[in-house]
Amino acid sequence: MKKIISSVITIALVFSLVFGASPVFATGQFLLMPIRVQHGPTICAIEPQANTKFPTVGKQLLDETEYAVIDWKTKLNEGLGRHPVWNITLVKVPLGQQNGFDYSKCDITIHYLPQPQENPNGFIATGVTIPNFETGKTNIEIYYLDIQPNWVKTEWIENGQGYYAYIDKPYYTGLIATSTQLDSTIRHEMGHSFGLGHYIVPYDRLHNIINGLEDMPSIMIDTVTVLGVKHYDITSLDLTQIKSIYGNSGFDNQAKQTSGYQRVYELSTSRQSYQPGEKIMLNLNTNTFSQNSFAEIIVIDSNNTMMENIGVSKTNSTIFLDGKYQNNEKYLAELINPITGDFDFTSFTVGTPSEVQDTSKKTDIVIPPWIKDNAKQWASNSISDDEFAKGLQYFISNKIIVQNQPDSSHSNHIPNWVKNNAGLWASGQISDQEFVKGLQYLSDNKMISVQ
Repeated sequence: MKKIISSVITIALVFSLVFGASPVFATGQFLLMPIRVQHGPTICAIEPQANTKFPTVGKQLLDETEYAVIDWKTKLNEGLGRHPVWNITLVKVPLGQQNGFDYSKCDITIHYLPQPQENPNGFIATGVTIPNFETGKTNIEIYYLDIQPNWVKTEWIENGQGYYAYIDKPYYTGLIATSTQLDSTIRHEMGHSFGLGHYIVPYDRLHNIINGLEDMPSIMIDTVTVLGVKHYDITSLDLTQIKSIYGNSGFDNQAKQTSGYQRVYELSTSRQSYQPGEKIMLNLNTNTFSQNSFAEIIVIDSNNTMMENIGVSKTNSTIFLDGKYQNNEKYLAELINPITGDFDFTSFTVGTPSEVQDTSKKTDIVIPPWIKDNAKQWASNSISDDEFAKGLQYFISNKIIVQNQPDSSHSNHIPNWVKNNAGLWASGQISDQEFVKGLQYLSDNKMISVQ
């Protein structure tokens, strides 16, 4: 994602490192982005809606995207002669063909907008890359309005002493962005969609880049200058990093990934479905986080539009989302760790009762006392997860919860809130229905398998 940061006159290229300072590396280093393409990707560029103020902007953006694809392909295949292995297909989708277009063939879809629609957390951006870990597809949004810095003097008093500072509060000018902004943004966001994280440099180098004293070492650097330098490049660092992810044989013949792309099962919701206007609770297992660890949670709707952008650290084990989510809609919450490259995701619905809720709201649920004893022992760690799961056959046999077939994505990690619910239920503090919801969550997310 391209964002504006306030400490210097910059346009920051960020896949949402909005939650604190980026790590500092002595020379420069890539962060890890847990996005992968499974083959030579098809990129679908969706022509933007007509804008009477800028009648040629649609053609300009599609042309700039074509140049960016050619640039990536040419540089990745450099030296391979007549046998290129890095295949990228661009499909331009004009306005007149969008209604009947088969979007299922798109691995990466690019939309062009004047500025962010939802504007989560008030960010000012030139582009954003939004993965969908459930489908394996990625959306890119390119924002084509120009951004300019706006330095505002802020004054305050502390311990009787007056202080002031100039803070950059950038804004969209209402004009079309420069070619430098658009071209670098499109190349940068494509880099994210291929799996590249940001390239982080120390502040002294960043300062030189901003002021045109040093070329950008990577198209993935998290700052694009608005001073001095007027060009942008996909560099050898970017190409080397892509080949370290996929190997040297291209997207279609990629080497087996051994690290930096792993689902960790650390994120869950307290329930599967919520009512409109109700606060939504996300639970994050931060046991593996160090004091300096950071990550990000994004929430997307069924159209892959970003609704929330939340920075998290070791102190964030519970996150509450406000009540702005729409009725009859499914949402995906996704965890991204740019240091380890790990990810996780969980889904929830708003408004429409799911099959789980319908079964768990039965008034004639009868649960034998021995299950309550089991739940109490499980909550106090007196019996193992596997021992507790063995006692759940009763719920399957009586159709209180629906058994899902186990698959390769089976997780052994059970969220803390489910075990806490078991203890609360055993002591009579929550209802049978609330307890059953937790068990159904385990089944739906393939965390238990009762044979």
